[in-house]
Amino acid sequence: MINVDSGPEHKAKIRASHQRSLELGVEKERIRPSKILSDQALRLSQERNHRLLRIAGPFVQLLHEFVAESGFIIILTDEKGFILQLAGHEKTLQEIKPHSLIPGACMDTESIGTNAISIALEENTAIQVTGQEHFAKLFHNWSCSAAPIHDEKGTIIGCLNISGNIDKVYLHILGLIVASVKAIEFQVKSSFSEMRQKEAYRFVSQILNTLEFGVLGTDITGKIRRANHITSKLLRLPEEQIENKNLEDFVPDWPRLLNQVKNNEIILDEEVQISRFGFRDTFNLSVYPLTDGDGTINGSVVTLRDMKRVYKMVNKYTGMEARYNFDDLIGESDEMKRIIEYCKNISDSPSTVLIQGESGTGKEVLAQSIHNYSSRRDQGFVALNCGAIPETLIESELFGYTEGAFTSAKKGGKPGKFELANGGTLFLDEIGEMPPDMQVKLLRALQERAITRVGGEKLIPVDVRIIAATNRNLLQEIKKGKFRQDLYYRLSVIPVYIPPLRKRREDIPMLINFFLNLKSVKLRKQLPDMDNRLFKKLVYYDWPGNVRELENFIEKYVNLDGNLRLADEFLVDDVFQKEKTIGQDTQSEPDLKPEVESVNDPSEVVSLVELEKDAIQKAVEIYERNMTKVARALGISRNALYQKIKKYGLDV
Repeated sequence: MINVDSGPEHKAKIRASHQRSLELGVEKERIRPSKILSDQALRLSQERNHRLLRIAGPFVQLLHEFVAESGFIIILTDEKGFILQLAGHEKTLQEIKPHSLIPGACMDTESIGTNAISIALEENTAIQVTGQEHFAKLFHNWSCSAAPIHDEKGTIIGCLNISGNIDKVYLHILGLIVASVKAIEFQVKSSFSEMRQKEAYRFVSQILNTLEFGVLGTDITGKIRRANHITSKLLRLPEEQIENKNLEDFVPDWPRLLNQVKNNEIILDEEVQISRFGFRDTFNLSVYPLTDGDGTINGSVVTLRDMKRVYKMVNKYTGMEARYNFDDLIGESDEMKRIIEYCKNISDSPSTVLIQGESGTGKEVLAQSIHNYSSRRDQGFVALNCGAIPETLIESELFGYTEGAFTSAKKGGKPGKFELANGGTLFLDEIGEMPPDMQVKLLRALQERAITRVGGEKLIPVDVRIIAATNRNLLQEIKKGKFRQDLYYRLSVIPVYIPPLRKRREDIPMLINFFLNLKSVKLRKQLPDMDNRLFKKLVYYDWPGNVRELENFIEKYVNLDGNLRLADEFLVDDVFQKEKTIGQDTQSEPDLKPEVESVNDPSEVVSLVELEKDAIQKAVEIYERNMTKVARALGISRNALYQKIKKYGLDV
């Protein structure tokens, strides 16, 4: 509410203001304000008061049109009395210009003495000051009417003033000012409410747009009123083309769902397919009815989750994700380098990969590495061991099942490995163990890139990269009639063969050191030293169980703290006394250390230096000056090898 001074109160305020003017040292002869903002300070003030200028500016212009011909001027100030905007009759504006009554000039008591603006701001009242009621003689021929402007909290944010010649003073001018200020304050409050609404809208929008799933708001007919950014990506449409469309345009089954919404039913985890521009995507859809104050249903909130992402989260929390990459493939042999380079090149291909190799060679590690090097790395890696699942269950494991498909079927059904791997990689381990009837169904799924759940009829499209692995010779299995030839060719578009450890002995020393460090940390044991005799035996052992067998041996060794006596006693069956395994070279392995038989004559004892020199020279001959292999065979680093060669002056 705006206070208007009149009668005794008016005179009292004039006297008090004059007294303040005297106390502040204002001279009656002062002809211009003592405080004027610089151009830069004025711009900053106008920017700070942009909302006041935006709302009050049109009223200043309206008043100007109404009273300008009468010689009046209209002044808008900030809460301190600095002029923000000035309008009025051109002749009057020119007359006051020499007195610096311009934007940036301050109209408070300290700057120019008693005037309508100074009292309005100081006393928080609407007032008309006429003639000698002004303190400075400059304004004695003026009549000024002013009223403070308040914001939505009641705080003064400015002042509106009309000034003109004393001969044209009318009380209705003050009424005009008061009415204008009331209108301005109403707009200020409305703009604040509007601003709060916009802020709330922006805040909610920011929250919705941080979500990793689609959120849509619809009216009771299903017309989309609001959608977040991710919805645009999921539906493959710009946001402006989504709003005001009906949800039925995207979800054909929406009329059925809408009936449930109208019955105030919450719909959870409905699986729907949406086709756009040749793409057919599967989503998890939930619908929540919206009601107004009296409980009437007036719309709904719909959430839309990409099933690929849903399955990725499932895989993550059930441990079905790829943990290994190419850096985890330990080895420096030419064979392993070639395999890694080859697999990096084919990682991004959608073609199927068939990895063959003996048990324990690291087929799954390689499969995970291929996945993590591909563009599918952010999607799921799902593994299925075809030899570990009963024949009666393998179909439902692969393709899933619908509700009621069989007696123990879960309510709502269950997705299979194909659906869980959608967008990612499905690793079929021990593919050679798959029953013949399942081979036919797998072949059909690969050809159609779609599956049907057990007990269902709906064809579900899947985008899955298949990597299969086997330790069997599938060509021989084909001849025996145990594996389909057409499936073999479908799987082996990109064949990969991992050689057994005995065919790449150069990798064994690195694997030994790797597992020694790994198991020591895992078992919280001190890293044990390894005797060169044992190290050499490990290098030349055939390892029929390949890397897995070597890893298990090292774990046992670390558990025994590297105690050789215990190793000889407890590990003898693992390495030292095993028969030669298939594939072992027929010729004896080279011995890098000369044998030292027991002697009775001290003169026959060979010094350790001579033994070491002899071992180095012999290794250099055997490995044809390949110093990396020499160092690895001797169990020392290359730097240590070169130091010993220099120390002993060996000509190698």
